[in-house]
Amino acid sequence: MNDSGVKIEIHLIQNVAPSNLNRDDTGQPKSATFGGFRRARFSSQCSKRAARGWWREHGTVSVGKRTKKLQQIIGDKLAQVEEFTKKVPAEEDRRAGIRVFTDAYYAASDKKKPENTSVLIFIGPDEVDVCAQAVKEIWDDQTKETTKKGKQSAETVKGIASIMKELRKFDKNAGTEATSADREDVAAQPESEQADDEESAEEPGAKKKPKRPKLKPLKEIEERIKAAQVSADIALFGRMLAEQPGRNTDGACQVAHPISTHKVDMEMDFYTAVDDLKPPEETGAEMMGVIGFNSACYYRYALVDRDQLARNLSRKTERKDGKWVQKLEDNDYQESDTVIKAFLEAMVYAIPTGKQNSFAAQNLPSFGLFVTRKGGVPISLANAFAKPVRPTKDRDDLVGLSVDRLTEHWDALKKVYGDQGVQEIACFHIEQEGRLNGLSGSAKETVAEAIKAVMEAAKKQ
Repeated sequence: MNDSGVKIEIHLIQNVAPSNLNRDDTGQPKSATFGGFRRARFSSQCSKRAARGWWREHGTVSVGKRTKKLQQIIGDKLAQVEEFTKKVPAEEDRRAGIRVFTDAYYAASDKKKPENTSVLIFIGPDEVDVCAQAVKEIWDDQTKETTKKGKQSAETVKGIASIMKELRKFDKNAGTEATSADREDVAAQPESEQADDEESAEEPGAKKKPKRPKLKPLKEIEERIKAAQVSADIALFGRMLAEQPGRNTDGACQVAHPISTHKVDMEMDFYTAVDDLKPPEETGAEMMGVIGFNSACYYRYALVDRDQLARNLSRKTERKDGKWVQKLEDNDYQESDTVIKAFLEAMVYAIPTGKQNSFAAQNLPSFGLFVTRKGGVPISLANAFAKPVRPTKDRDDLVGLSVDRLTEHWDALKKVYGDQGVQEIACFHIEQEGRLNGLSGSAKETVAEAIKAVMEAAKKQ
């Protein structure tokens, strides 16, 4: 079948009690200027991390790890393989060998902490399994038959163990050459002579500095890593590997920075701590400080591309001349629909964890709108709040005013731009019956019913 062209949107109105869900570099709640007024804000990355935590806690879908400790993850997997631990009993050898592998297939090791990669790696559980298997397979040297100019010959491909030995010899020689006496001799030279020595090393005929040994990546291993099943969060949010661009994943969803529907002023909490064992005659606090916080009614928006998600999960992401090489089949959408459902649930229920022990701002959305589109253009409703919502004496319900403003804006957009491919609309709310305007006929009693309605509409396309 051809791509369905289906995209699913989520719009939320969520009133949050005093909190500091997402801090900036000064420790204050993040904010933004919108419509000429300061608004409370937390980042899209904060929303995504909360969603990943929700999935991990509830076991809804597979979740990867974003970490510099890739060597440790692969090592933990291999430590469970008795056959491999008997073959390489020394833990130090296993660690060094895995480092040889990650240097070749992912990213160079950190110079200060070689047990870590130099950059964060986003990796799914299936990919870890593939890496562990690959380490076992290419640990030893391999002999391969090659054909050059019509002649067959045997070629030895160095394995991890051989490269590891070469590295140790290289590092030992490098350490021997850089003796303290050599350093003192150089330091004793005039700066002009030191510069001359550096320049002479670059002249033709000068002795080249030996290159550090490195494992040569095998194409078949790279293909297996690339074909490994990505986790749900990688398929949704995407992944970039600067040193391995062929394994990048285009994100299938867009998540906006939630902003308050109204103008906000940052507030400060002055706190103190008293020593419980202080004598009664002594007064005063042993510690004091301030922490910023605010209270805000947020508008939240996100969008999922069903086709891109299905392609990411099925690994049908190759393009040629700007077109997809492989077509999506009905069964390719089965897992993607499960992930979309989990994403919608997480957007509703997952709350950022920042400073929650201090504020306990566990507030669920008061209103939610799900939209299934086929074709047309996705539309954020943020401009409904370009003019900040402002309570008055007669109408002081900030949540209700925000819902009213959002639904009125929805009706206005529909009048000017038409349906824009809308296939299904479903909303849920808490005590907002009189403020739904044109969406009143789309109200469902529960979040589950609203999600079910838009997912069923997506599957029909």
